[in-house]
Amino acid sequence: MFSFTRFISLLLSLSLLGGCTISAQPEAPSSVPQTTAPNSEQGAAAEQEGLPDEVANQVKAQLSEELGVTSLQVKAYSRETWSDGCLGLGGPAEACLAALTEGWQVEVMDTATGQSYVYRTTLNGDSVRRSP
Repeated sequence: MFSFTRFISLLLSLSLLGGCTISAQPEAPSSVPQTTAPNSEQGAAAEQEGLPDEVANQVKAQLSEELGVTSLQVKAYSRETWSDGCLGLGGPAEACLAALTEGWQVEVMDTATGQSYVYRTTLNGDSVRRSP
């Protein structure tokens, strides 16, 4: 009887621990990207929620520094809620703030080559990370 009780306790403990795993995949954004030029159907709310110039400039500056390109244009953006302080892009050895983080997903295009790059930022652009 004692071993059966112990077995059940062990089984319950293992099943609880099984639910506490960490995903290796970055979390996908929770909304559809919005173009930089909202159409008339999107109304005034989209215009009020426009990507701040500071955020766009931070993203373009980081990409320019990484690749050495200067002909950059914001192609699309969307307001997002990231799963953590690492904007859902933290690595396995990285400690990330375990709190929902408001921010932006920004797609920037190199106008010379047509290549697009996706970045995630905090709401004010203090933290900018390139999405894989």
